[in-house]
Formats: sequence, structure tokens, C-alpha cells
Amino acid sequence: MSEGPSHASSFDENDYSRPNQPWQCGWAAEGHACPLGPTKWGLCRSAHECTPYKNGDTWFCARTKAHGGTCDEGPLPDGTCCKQIQKCQPTRSVLSRRGVVSFTVFASAIALAFIILGSPNRQNLVSPGDLTSQHSQVIDRCEDCHAAAAGGLSDWTHASFDATVTQRQSDLCLQCHAELGPNAKQPHGRNPELLVELTRQQVERLTSERQRTDGELVVAKTMLPQSHDALSCATCHREHRGNNADLTRLTNQQCQVCHVDAFHSFSDGHPEFTTYPHERRTRLYFDHVSHFGKHFAVGESGRDRKCNDCHQPDVAGRYMLVKPFELTCAECHSHQIHDDTTLGIAVVAIPSLDVESLRNNAREIGQWPSEYPFHVEATGTVSPILRILLHSYEGYAAIEETLSGVDVSDLRDADSPQLLAAESLVWFIKGALYDIVQSGHPEIHRRLTTVLGTNVSAQQITMLANSYPLNMTIEMQQEWFSSLRDEVESKRSGNAFAHQTEDAPADPGLAIQVERRESDMVASGWYLHGSSLSLRYRANGHADPLLKTLLDVGSVGIGNRSDALSPQETLHALFDQVASPFAAGRCTKCHSVERGQDGRAHVNWLAYRRPLSEHRFTGFSHAPHVTLLREEACAECHSFNKAPGDVASLFRPEFVTSNWLPATNPHDFTSDFEPMSRASCAKCHSNDSGRDRCLTCHNYHVR
Repeated sequence: MSEGPSHASSFDENDYSRPNQPWQCGWAAEGHACPLGPTKWGLCRSAHECTPYKNGDTWFCARTKAHGGTCDEGPLPDGTCCKQIQKCQPTRSVLSRRGVVSFTVFASAIALAFIILGSPNRQNLVSPGDLTSQHSQVIDRCEDCHAAAAGGLSDWTHASFDATVTQRQSDLCLQCHAELGPNAKQPHGRNPELLVELTRQQVERLTSERQRTDGELVVAKTMLPQSHDALSCATCHREHRGNNADLTRLTNQQCQVCHVDAFHSFSDGHPEFTTYPHERRTRLYFDHVSHFGKHFAVGESGRDRKCNDCHQPDVAGRYMLVKPFELTCAECHSHQIHDDTTLGIAVVAIPSLDVESLRNNAREIGQWPSEYPFHVEATGTVSPILRILLHSYEGYAAIEETLSGVDVSDLRDADSPQLLAAESLVWFIKGALYDIVQSGHPEIHRRLTTVLGTNVSAQQITMLANSYPLNMTIEMQQEWFSSLRDEVESKRSGNAFAHQTEDAPADPGLAIQVERRESDMVASGWYLHGSSLSLRYRANGHADPLLKTLLDVGSVGIGNRSDALSPQETLHALFDQVASPFAAGRCTKCHSVERGQDGRAHVNWLAYRRPLSEHRFTGFSHAPHVTLLREEACAECHSFNKAPGDVASLFRPEFVTSNWLPATNPHDFTSDFEPMSRASCAKCHSNDSGRDRCLTCHNYHVR
């Protein structure tokens, strides 16, 4: 039995509203909604104005005061309310209508997604936008860049929750951009350990400088690498933003994600330049200060020069190149290359021999040129190229070791083993000349390969062998060793040979005049020089291929002085012979020699040309600067070093040592120019101009 009305007394003051229910009473719009309201399914459940309650044996009206209070008639005997009302049509609440709309939209989207994913052109339908011009020309399919694109709906759904999908997509990027290297996904594309080391060096450099600024120390702190996983390409490069979008554009704010202590702008806080851009000496030896201060002095007719007379931008406008020799240096320096007052390189030099001491000690050497004037300039040493050829003969190394430190042009104090070695040296030399005359270039090639095959390239050996003048060797044999064939064949067969009578000496004065006249007639190329008993070579012009090969081959021996009698030491002697700035051709007067990180030396035949694909931390493009500033552009940024020095000095120690041989350390130098000034750049690259973004001068990918 019920103990009272079914409605709480709190509803006496307010209507019973249900804002969170999906349905509302249909009479709510009339201002008299029923107190029960509809069911959760939207069915009206109010047929009477109240639900009477029973107290004892009597039924009582339960109508609330909000709806008129208890009625006079009261309930019917069976407990039914006497006030019957018409049922309404419940309506959805605002919340319910919103839910229906949301569900309808969601369901429609799902249905549309299924339709799209089932379509053959589904990839085009889901594309978020056009590719950039660079990618649109080479990419045809979504799967070229998106790891899950080739799969179906399940693959796409799985990829949306896969944390490794961005790295797999970056791997697809690197299939085309392989030039970024193995560390492309690391900060700046560098090995993390190397980046830490570079940072340490930079911090040490900045903190050790006496005149440092707060800005410099801030830069040092900001360069400390952050600890994080590999970055995905999409971190910085966002596609599908249109055909003209710039994929490489980064904002200063993006840079400051890692460089959190960055200065305000280039003109406000950026550190001053210290050595940039002069990190090492130039490949070609050129003293700007002496040339512009002396040789190119303004006022001398036809001698005034400008920077663009020798330099021009490359095709991309990024770097300034040195124009060819014929356009820049030939006017003043061609005659030095063809200088006929300088003896040619002694390629094959017959040593001057103390014939008398050998014959007095019963050493048989056969015919040997020894009478004046043929030995006036001859020395008691074997020329480097001839030494290389002799090293190919078995037993020669022991002969050279015995004669180490002995001048064979004076054997009066030589002991018996040294006299025997000197005799053997004679027959090694004669045997080499005989083999060359008999077998020609193949014999030279074979001998050079035997000695140099592990040190120099086959192309260099072929160049040396094929350049050798066989006709000159035959002429040498005819003039100085007329009995060479008979002597060598008899010696090798073990037969005795008749002692050759020496030719009567020619008139000394007449012989010297003839030799000088013949030498003067040979402006370049091969020639015999009787006074030094040698076959010599003069340059045929700039970039002479034979002299270049001799220098390249000789440079292999630099630094290999462990064995004074080794072929490498012979190569070093060859290099010393041809590398002097006063030697024939004078190659090293302009072309520097340096050691690489592997310790090997090489000759810089060309001015440096930086690869267009190379990216350093700092980049610079000359084209816009030269265009805007015209002829004044160079002097605006590159001012001469005013440090005191001898402008008229014949050599600078960073290129040539005191004994007139090339210096090989390219980082031990004094620049011709002062370091660039930040203030000079800040005139144009200021915050107001909008041209002071980090990427204006700095590259992200370094390779």
C-alpha cells in the first residue's frame, strides 16, 4: 500500500523538466507539460492528471500545486484519477537532436570513407593537396612517399596508430635523397659524436679568446646538442601545400626549438666573425697584396686590374671561380715557363766517374765519357728517374747501399767493396741504356711498373714511359757510349771484350760553344746536355703533361724517409728535383703542395671549386651581392690585410720553405685579407629588411 503521493514535495514550486532526457512532453510548448514526461523511447505515459495514492482504504488525489492542487472530485473508487487528459506527441530535446545530427554525420562519413576506400581512385580522392613542383615531377604514386599507401583499409588504420610510421616514411625519402648521408635523420645530418666534438671545440675556441662577447658565449651554449631520437623528415619538410611551396624554408622559431638561447637577430647579438671565410691558404699561390700594391698599381699604363679580371661567378652564382691561366696570368708569366736560361729537368743523368781510380785498381768499366768538357757540370750522383729504373734490376739495392755517402766522381779514398760497387754501378747503367735502346717503351714501362706499381697509378706509369724519347737515348748512346752494344753483350755472356780506345778530346772552347748554341735552339722539349752528361726536358707550355706527372709521382715520396735507399726516398728526391720554384717550368711558383688527412701529399693543379651539392654550416651566394654592389662588391667585403710584412719578399713561408721547397701544411698561413665584418653584412641583413633569417646564411643539412 502506498504511503503518500508518488511525486516529491520539491516539485510543488517548479515544473518537472528533464533537459538531459532525449524526449520532452508534447504539452511543454503549451506551458503545461505533464509531470511524468515521456519514456526514454519517446512514448507518452500520462493519461490522467495525477496518479492517486491510497491511505488505508481511501484513495487520495496526488495532483501537485503547480497543476492546480488536489481536485474536489477525487479519484474514482478503483483508484483511477477522475481527470483524464489527452495524450501528447513527445518531442526530442535539443541534446537529443544534436546527437541524432552528430550520429548521422558520423555514419555518413564512415559510409563515405568505405565508398572512397573501395574506389579504384581512392588515392587521388584522399590527397590533402598538390605536391611541390620539385616532387610533382618525379613522384607518381602515394606509396612512393607513404609507407602504408599501398595497402588497404586495415593497413591505413594500423598505420594511424603506428609510432614508427614516420621513420619508415623518412626511409622512403632517403631512397631518393641518398646524398644526405647515413646520418641524415640526426641533427644537421652529422654523426652525434662528431657534433658533440665540434661543439666542444667551438666552446673552447670562444672561451679562450681574449676579446669575446656575451653573444659569442651564448652561441657556444646554444650549440650543445640536445638528446633526442632520430628526427623524421616531416618534422621540417611539410608536403601537399601547393606547387609553389618552399620545402626547405625554416623559421627562426623552428631553429630555436634546439638552440633555445639564441640571440635576438643577426644585427642584434650575432657574434662577430673571427676567421671566416679564410680557413686555409689558397690552392694557387697568389699574393694579392704584392700584386695590387706593386704589379697592378693604378697609374701604370695597362697594368691596373680589378677583381673581376681574374674572378667570375660559377653557373649557380654561389662561388667565385678563378679564370683560366691564359686569361689571367699568361701575359706576365708565360716567359717564365719557357725560360731557356734555366736548365731542363735532368731525367737521365750519367754520373761523373773517377775512371782513373777504377782502372788503377783493375776495375774494368769499358768506355765511359770522362774527358773535358763533357763532365764540367756532371755530378757524382745518379738522377732520380734513372735510379728508379735501376731499382728494377736485382742486386742494385745492395750496390746503392754500399755506395751510400760515396761520391763516385772521386774514388781515391774508396775501399775495395766500394770500388767493386762502383764498377757494378757502371754496368747497371750501361745495361739499362742497352735494354731501353733494344726494347723501347715496353721495357721502360715494365721497369717502372716493377718499382712504382704499388705507389702510383697505371696511367702515370704509361705517361712516363710513352713520353721517354727513344731517339734521344740512341743519340746519347752513339755520342757517349759508341761501343755499348758490344760491351753489354760480352759482359752478359761472360766473354772478355777488347778495351776501347778513348776518342781524342775535342777543342774545349769550340765544344762548349756548340753545346750552348744547340741548347739555345731547343726552347722546349727533350735535349741532350753534354756538360752534365744528361738527357733533359724543358716545359712545352703551361700545364705541361710530363712535368705534371713527374710532380704527381714525386709527391708520393713525401714523408716516406724511413729507408734512405727505398724507392719512396727516390721519389722524394725526384720531387725535390722538380718542385723548386726555379726548376724548369716553375710549376710550384703558383701550384701549392699539401698533405691530406691520410698523410699523402698532392699538387693542387687547379683552384678550389666547391661542389654545388656541398652544404656546410655556413653558406654564401656571390651572385646577388655582385649584382647589387657591382665592381665595388669585392672590396666592400674583402679588405687587404694591413699587417706589417715585406711586400717585395720572394717567398711566403706558408707556400715555400726557406730551402725553396713547397710547404705542405695548408692551415699554416697568413691570409691576404682581413676577416669579414658582421657590421658590413648587417647593413643589408637586418631585422627590418627581413633578410636575417637563420637559413639566409646557415644550412641545416651539412655534408
